[in-house]
Amino acid sequence: MSTKKILSEDWEDYDNLKKKKEDRYFFSCEEPWEVNYLIDKINKHYPEVDRSKVRKAIEECCKTVPGNKPREKFVACVLGRLGLDDNPDDGNPPNNPEKGPRNPPIPPNDRNVG
Repeated sequence: MSTKKILSEDWEDYDNLKKKKEDRYFFSCEEPWEVNYLIDKINKHYPEVDRSKVRKAIEECCKTVPGNKPREKFVACVLGRLGLDDNPDDGNPPNNPEKGPRNPPIPPNDRNVG
């Protein structure tokens, strides 16, 4: 289950509970009902993941995602912390923004040992 699949579900009940309609695409860590809603949404797809672990992942993402927390980015953070955000639906591994190891391995024949 990827972030895309969870986000493509119906969030209308969540959106309707938001005080301002323009806030519906943002997650608020200060609202207990929003935290519980996301826990329930993730637990629906991953019942094997302990709810306290989901809550802990949410707390960590609340600290690391700055300012207003766009729903898509925030859900991706939580699933990533839980190790649940798998490869994209096309079967390809996710893009790696890093260029590679800073110290690439040296082939055994080229090593200066001793």
